[in-house]
Amino acid sequence: MKRFLLFLLFLISLNTFSQIKFRYGITAGMNVSTALLPELKLNTDIRSILEGEDDVVQGDPQLADFIAMYKGGLFMRLDGDVGSLKLNVVYDKTNIHENLDANIFSANVLDITLGYLNFEMSANLNLFKHFYISVGYIPALLIEHQGNLNINDFDPRILTGFGIRIGESVTIDLNTIIGMNEIIDGSYIHNVIIPVTVNIPFN
Repeated sequence: MKRFLLFLLFLISLNTFSQIKFRYGITAGMNVSTALLPELKLNTDIRSILEGEDDVVQGDPQLADFIAMYKGGLFMRLDGDVGSLKLNVVYDKTNIHENLDANIFSANVLDITLGYLNFEMSANLNLFKHFYISVGYIPALLIEHQGNLNINDFDPRILTGFGIRIGESVTIDLNTIIGMNEIIDGSYIHNVIIPVTVNIPFN
């Protein structure tokens, strides 16, 4: 009986793994980048500034401007009946842009363009035949930036979103990605990215 159960388990495992399909191909899309940052607002209470009670710049967190950039790379994916596991190795561009608007002047206080190499690891659960939800983790390595700011080289990111399957293998992902590290220590600025990605397999 014990041998029969082991043999049955072996047959079930063979059938399960036979349903898994390995796919690989190219991935490309548009990055709508912004950032979580403190609201940049002048404190006009001169007395509180002179007495050291308040900073010159203060405010509540907000999102920076939304800038469309790009991403592209390769992907590998294991497709099963329940869902899929996917690794995207992509290069993406992000931009952080913000103006400071006061009563008497307007100034561009942030304009940072960053290039990252991302290792996007995600698990995707099928809800319907052509629709799935995704969660994932992304180690992102900074490989280029403009200016002389001391940008952090590593930005671990979390991913959530959904995707649409077209036919048997082409997929379109719409995700929200949030950087867990400040881009500059003590800046309170975190990357926020909303990518739209098309994944086209070679097989």
